[in-house]
Amino acid sequence: MLSKKRIVLYVLMSAVIVIAIVLSVCSTENVVREEKMRVLTLWQIDGFEGGKGSRAQYLQDKAEQCFDGLPIYFRVVSVSADAARKNIKEGVKPDIISYPAGFYGLESCIPENYHEYTWCRGGYCLIALGENAQFSDADEKNTVINCGKDNLVAVAALLEGLYGADAESPTSAYLKLINGKYKYLLGTQRDIYRLTTRGEVFSVKALSSFNDLYQNICALCGGEDEKYARQFIEFLLDQDDADKLGMITPKANYGGAMKLLADTDAEYKLTTLASENYIVKLKNAASGGDINLVKSLIK
Repeated sequence: MLSKKRIVLYVLMSAVIVIAIVLSVCSTENVVREEKMRVLTLWQIDGFEGGKGSRAQYLQDKAEQCFDGLPIYFRVVSVSADAARKNIKEGVKPDIISYPAGFYGLESCIPENYHEYTWCRGGYCLIALGENAQFSDADEKNTVINCGKDNLVAVAALLEGLYGADAESPTSAYLKLINGKYKYLLGTQRDIYRLTTRGEVFSVKALSSFNDLYQNICALCGGEDEKYARQFIEFLLDQDDADKLGMITPKANYGGAMKLLADTDAEYKLTTLASENYIVKLKNAASGGDINLVKSLIK
């Protein structure tokens, strides 16, 4: 027969073992919970030409800096505007989206606490080969327009008195300036870098009538993911090296032709999301040369 003291001792030892096991399991669960990988996805939509490099890669690099040492897997995916709209319509959306001004299709998934921020921008300009060009004789006959991608360069052309000028694909417009077919090119920061890379001597006039070359970003997710999404956006907005992209931000420093674009603010702007109906109206007004309607739409 076991003595009462031994029975008590065995009970106490058993209790200690059980408690140790429970604590061990709880500790393991906490470690697993703490180390659980969180996955965030960002869609990058290039609605207009950048300056140089990849905006998607830039965002990926910034995410890796932002979440260094944290169990966050951040994936940046380049998506066309049409593909983004199709996916959103089918109920597929990212945690964060970076999109151009004038983008439409987000209406169905914008959260109540929606906030959008411009994280970089470009600008329209007139470019001429050679130094000290005056640009005073630029007209629809001697100017070629870089028609861009989804941006509204026709609005800029109309407001600058260049309605009716020939519009060419980005590369074609640039080459026709180089080859002397046109004296001037209505282009963007991308054309500045094309000419710089080629080693050309050129003059630039930043245009102040209109700008829609804004790259915006917002969070679409909720819960714990939203906290990390906003952490990334705040980190991105604090960066001062957008010159790597040939794009403009308040904290980045520029020289030469890009400083002209950075220092020029537009009288009329399209900086945010828009409806499809609005974009169609604006494009039709610009293509029809209705400057009064254009101004009323973008005032």
